[in-house]
Amino acid sequence: MKKDRLPTIMRKLKEGGRVEHYQTKRRKKDGTTLDISVSVSPVYDSDGKIVGAATIARDITQAKAMEQTLRKTEKLAATGRLAASVAHEINNPLESVTNLLYLLRHNSSLDDKARTHLTFAEQELDRVAHIVKQTLGYYRDTSTTTAVEIGSILDSVLAIYARKLEGNSVLVNKRYKATHIVHGSTGEIRQVFSNLIANAIDAMPQGGQLTLATKNSHDFKNGNTPGVRILIADTGYGIAADQQKKLFQAFFTTKTDVGTGLGLWLSKNIVEKHGGSIKVRSNTGHDRSGTVFGVFLPVTHTEQQVPSYDIK
Repeated sequence: MKKDRLPTIMRKLKEGGRVEHYQTKRRKKDGTTLDISVSVSPVYDSDGKIVGAATIARDITQAKAMEQTLRKTEKLAATGRLAASVAHEINNPLESVTNLLYLLRHNSSLDDKARTHLTFAEQELDRVAHIVKQTLGYYRDTSTTTAVEIGSILDSVLAIYARKLEGNSVLVNKRYKATHIVHGSTGEIRQVFSNLIANAIDAMPQGGQLTLATKNSHDFKNGNTPGVRILIADTGYGIAADQQKKLFQAFFTTKTDVGTGLGLWLSKNIVEKHGGSIKVRSNTGHDRSGTVFGVFLPVTHTEQQVPSYDIK
């Protein structure tokens, strides 16, 4: 509500209008904003004339936040029910495609290039099947994790988006320095990188550079926790500062036409499920545009090593 609403209410009261209640915002000395509910009551003199007004202001910031959380929870629940219904319908054709790929795998007429494409198709199909299982509630967090080589997963995602990268004139710069191997769900980690890389490509419709970098590192919050840090950087149009604060919220999207607002929210949940963290840094403007997503994943078996390399 506008701050000049109170004089309007006072004028209405003097004219015999009804008492009003309204909500507004007020800024504290420390810069934080409060949601305020204001009640206005007329004050009468001994002759029954209105000579003033009494106002009562209540801080409803917490109540508004709880209300917003409740709405978001209800929206998530409705989305979950819809997603479960869709996932159930996907199961049958998914099984059919799996069987067809199995038969194709055993076709002796396939050359090496076709078998490579078939491998990528099978990996993506496994990812879809994993997402369906998660959606239907069949998947459990207690499932056995496997060794995950980050560079290999990044390369497999790049292969899937090879045509889109070429179509958008996006050059890829790979700097794989990490030698640690993390443990987790290959499908879920691939899902995170797929979402981040797809977003980066979308941010560069006129071309640009996509940089993928990995290195051995430690958790920002706990320097004793070793792991792998993955940076996915683009030279796209950037993300406004006020939007960066909302990026990982469910249903928030900067893609008004095609975005669901769930990709980064799901990615954050997956990363945190693996004991890691995800951050974003972005600039907007002609000279310093671009976005960098940083993902940290902890390792439990640092004795396993993989080679590092740079490719431009």
